[in-house]
Amino acid sequence: MTKTLGRRLFGFGSSGRSAARNPGGATTAADCLRLYDDAAAAGPVDAELAEAAAAVRQLPAADPGMTDALLALGGAALARDLPPLALAAADAVLTRRKGSRAAWHLRGRALEVAGDLAGAVEAFEGYLERTDAASAGAAEVTARIAVLREAHSWRQDVVGALDGTAPGVGALAAGPLPAFEAALGRHLDDRLAAAGPEEAAGLARVVGLHAERRRHQLLPPLADPLQGGTGRLRIGEFRNLVAGRSVCLVANSQTVGGGALGADIDAYDLVVRFTSFRIDPAATGERTDIHVTGHRGALNWDRRVTTRLVFSDRPEDWRQALRTRLVPGAQRFTGDDSLRRPLRTVGGLTPERWPAPLTCGFEMVWLLDFLDVSPRLDLIGFDFFATGHHRLAEAARIAGPSDYSSEKAWVMERAQHVTGPVIALR
Repeated sequence: MTKTLGRRLFGFGSSGRSAARNPGGATTAADCLRLYDDAAAAGPVDAELAEAAAAVRQLPAADPGMTDALLALGGAALARDLPPLALAAADAVLTRRKGSRAAWHLRGRALEVAGDLAGAVEAFEGYLERTDAASAGAAEVTARIAVLREAHSWRQDVVGALDGTAPGVGALAAGPLPAFEAALGRHLDDRLAAAGPEEAAGLARVVGLHAERRRHQLLPPLADPLQGGTGRLRIGEFRNLVAGRSVCLVANSQTVGGGALGADIDAYDLVVRFTSFRIDPAATGERTDIHVTGHRGALNWDRRVTTRLVFSDRPEDWRQALRTRLVPGAQRFTGDDSLRRPLRTVGGLTPERWPAPLTCGFEMVWLLDFLDVSPRLDLIGFDFFATGHHRLAEAARIAGPSDYSSEKAWVMERAQHVTGPVIALR
């Protein structure tokens, strides 16, 4: 579906602003599906959006998984320039869970794309009210709010300066900002082409506003050392990534390095490896879908993976590692601040409740066990280094915790069965 079709089908305007003041009032999954069906009737939709809608359709309204399914539908809709469907999905989640940070964030993004900048600011403020002010996510949203406020103020100044002399432009003031900007440019081109000196002078204020905004837009973009083409995953989005898929976590141990489980490992839907992992295909398998590393780790950042999660206790260390170590094109996703230290940030397990330091392997085991969405969750070679390490030679001098007894006890309490080097948690 094209952008124009999506906007013509759903329409923008005052209804978006009204929704901004009353989020999640009475929106349901059925409302979202009606919007999706309208979109599908108007033109073909791609497989990802169709699958997201099917997941919502298959779940009973009271199913706990409906929240994640709605967020996935909203994200897919927004990626395809269907902000009203994304907004409906966000509001349906807020109807169920008023405190959902992910829904407030999705709501802000949808309203921004729709052009309701004031509503987007309100939604993003709703996200900030529920977010740790020291987190990277809060910093990013705070910066986004500043940009939106500036754009909203600029648009109001333009409409005021036009003073009703361009009704076609003014009618777009409630819609997407790019459409308003383009219409303003066309209007000024037409007016100035035929204007005499007096009329041109009267347009000076509007021309100045338009020129200043265009000047900023035409500046070359700043390099983005943090992202480098990498998308951010919130914990809910990461959950969707692993949901319904078999997962194996492969330890950097001699139990793996001295074995012959390579083909078995590669047969899982998702393969998770850690820090300075070493690939010996027959023993370890070849695929790595998720690489988990600490912020101090310097190895394997250039390995191509789907997702790279970076763990760190201190937000500033975590942000610095992402800026300086991420290799552009080596991963599609990295985690946001909600995945910076899952045992602490998600589980709330303070150093008093769980001893430090935490190993990346155990933290990832804990996260996947907590999410509980994988039908098969196996730990391979987790002998807690009783047999020694199997990792890159450059990591030989890296020291780890000397006592893994707490981690081992936690894992074995939850083990469904143990078959040789494989500990099955599901």
